[in-house]
Amino acid sequence: MPGIVLFQTNFSSGELDPKLRARTDLEQYANGLETALNVLIQPQGGVKRRPGTKTCSTWGSNANFQYARLIPFEYSVDDTYVLVIDFYAEKIYVFDSNGDQIIDINGTLDDWISTSFGISYLDAAEVQYVQAVDTLIFVHPTMHPKRLIRNANDNWTFEDLPLTNIPQYAFYLDTHAPNFTITPSEVSGNITITASAVTTDTGTAQAGSTDTITLKAASSFTSDDQPNGMFIEITSGTGVGQTRHVEDYVASTKVLTVYPDWDTAPDSTSGYDIKAYKPAAVGEYVQVTNGFGRARYTEYVSATEMKAYVETPFFDTDPITSGNWESEHGYEDTWSDTRGWPGTACFHESRLYFGGSTSRPNTIWGSRVIDYFNFDAGTALDDEAVEATINTNQLNKITHLISGPDLQVFTTAAEFVVAQTGTEPITPSNFLIKKQTGYGTSGEIPVIDIDGATIFLQRQKNALIAFQYRDTTASYGTQQLSVLSSHLLTAPVSMAVREAGEADEVNRIFIANANNTTTNPEDNFLTVYTVLGEQNLVAASRYKTVGASSSEPARPLQVCVINKDVYVLNKRDYIGSSSVGYSLEKFDENRLLDCSVAESNWSGSRTYVEMPSLFAGYEVTLIRDGVIDSVQTVPSSYPWRLYFETEPESSYEVGLDFDVEVKTMPAEPRMQNVSIQAVKKRILQVDALVYQSQDMKINGQQVPFRNFGEAVLDTPIAEFTGTKTLHSLLGYSDTGQITITQGVPLKLNLLGMEFKMSVGE
Repeated sequence: MPGIVLFQTNFSSGELDPKLRARTDLEQYANGLETALNVLIQPQGGVKRRPGTKTCSTWGSNANFQYARLIPFEYSVDDTYVLVIDFYAEKIYVFDSNGDQIIDINGTLDDWISTSFGISYLDAAEVQYVQAVDTLIFVHPTMHPKRLIRNANDNWTFEDLPLTNIPQYAFYLDTHAPNFTITPSEVSGNITITASAVTTDTGTAQAGSTDTITLKAASSFTSDDQPNGMFIEITSGTGVGQTRHVEDYVASTKVLTVYPDWDTAPDSTSGYDIKAYKPAAVGEYVQVTNGFGRARYTEYVSATEMKAYVETPFFDTDPITSGNWESEHGYEDTWSDTRGWPGTACFHESRLYFGGSTSRPNTIWGSRVIDYFNFDAGTALDDEAVEATINTNQLNKITHLISGPDLQVFTTAAEFVVAQTGTEPITPSNFLIKKQTGYGTSGEIPVIDIDGATIFLQRQKNALIAFQYRDTTASYGTQQLSVLSSHLLTAPVSMAVREAGEADEVNRIFIANANNTTTNPEDNFLTVYTVLGEQNLVAASRYKTVGASSSEPARPLQVCVINKDVYVLNKRDYIGSSSVGYSLEKFDENRLLDCSVAESNWSGSRTYVEMPSLFAGYEVTLIRDGVIDSVQTVPSSYPWRLYFETEPESSYEVGLDFDVEVKTMPAEPRMQNVSIQAVKKRILQVDALVYQSQDMKINGQQVPFRNFGEAVLDTPIAEFTGTKTLHSLLGYSDTGQITITQGVPLKLNLLGMEFKMSVGE
């Protein structure tokens, strides 16, 4: 077979899953790569050496720091922060928009904020957060919601969220038929309920126990069960201030049983007062048992009068006698240390929403409008609190709430929305949750938004999915973004998005994969998806950086984006030691190395540079004035100082180099009724189109970029734009692939390649 000329115009499919090896019929195959390591897929189709990183801070000696979290905080356009939260040490470190750490916080001389989350650091991944202006709210199923308030750049407050009117729920519903008559003022709406034919009692008790009190000998109650369902209040003496329901009464012994148990058992010094109503009745229900009518008490008026909101209309306003209605009680705070706290939160249309508590995992609560910490249901007016529960034939534990065009509800089994019509706001009367799709997601990795599409990792974390409204079906649908590159979702632990900010930029999704075992060390890397929705472009590459040895990459534990800047928390073990270390790093387009120490406009004298202690024993590259100065190993003990072979004149950078590899898919020209899968192939010539590049190897052979002449060896390599041609690539192979690498850490931007290939038996 004669020679074949192939042209790969772009790499816009990114790194493809090995399982697609046989799918040469796919359009993406022709533009795909077998390997896209430490390169960024450009929106124009090329691949570019990824940026290096600046070291913002390092930590060591604490193995539990691997459970730390990175959280962005955007106070204003100019005031943005990255928070590093150490849940083990209960500390929050604050870094400004330049990646510099803020010190002497709150005038304590400490470079951290002291906290009291009160949860195990092992549960840190389940902590979720939501921000509004100067306040960041944290939630977790076992923690009273907290808030962090920015008062000033170096002044922050951490405290419990001041919740009021926590929703009530009857975890153990208790009902009684009180022995008095009630009369509703109206059949519906906001009404008044009046009690009549009421027998009351007051006096000093004879005795008490955990759940009983013995009334005075001359009690007004002369028959069994007479005060059942009424309220008893301890008005003086032991246990003063407690109010309970009357659960049972035995007239012969004067022993009255209460519900729930007393906090402090009364005794013979305790004064008591028994009435039809007490303020504790607010939130309880009246249920007609022989007819129609159900109402919730909303306000205490007097011992015989309550205001109420009718949920089911009464038949009429006639008195309802004893035996024809029940008092429903047993209600308690939905959220508490006993019942658990909300696991997720979001702001949506002037309400703060909570979802998925420990004891009510499939319920959502919304605050009053503009009164974000007040969850008073009131009388179901449009601006009062809302509540709804997802009831399906499977458990839908709520994992995320997202404010989009609609309030989106993500659960362990499916995806839902609170459907709204046009500009109609959510109110207590229309708070309806509808199922849309059935993937499910976990609560450990954030859900992100890109141009109106909500991106989430499926519950098993092996698929990246876009959830978006579709006009054609008037419902929400999904698209699997990772279908061509699912092999790059090895061990996801964190996800963030960098949205396009300029015309030549695109959205990028960063996913940190951190395999905390030594079984598969190669599973530790950042997966980077380049997403261009209007062109249906989803291209993946991976960022990998060295760890304590070349065989074990650093573990990217967390990733976050703030103000277009991408930060990553890496675990980099100390070389030659069992100790562990961590580094907060910021990607910088002007840097070529990782964890680098650099000066771009140097005007002084510099013969050496000092590295952070974490990098003792690491091999680093020294670049000065755009020239590779040397490769050295950081000393194993203090001072961790490296000397330049030649003193920099205007700039320098010292840091960790990383491998760059771009490998094409096995060659398969599209020819009718012809396949070259099983024949040997040889690359004869490669014409590589590059843009502002300085170094590149093709199949291991160095491509010349420096023009020789006088005084050029100690000057920077000029950036080249155009075509670089390489001939005489030796050897046959089964695949006919081209591999692009670099010998030194300089600029590379590969736009496309034309190559000639010889094919033979």
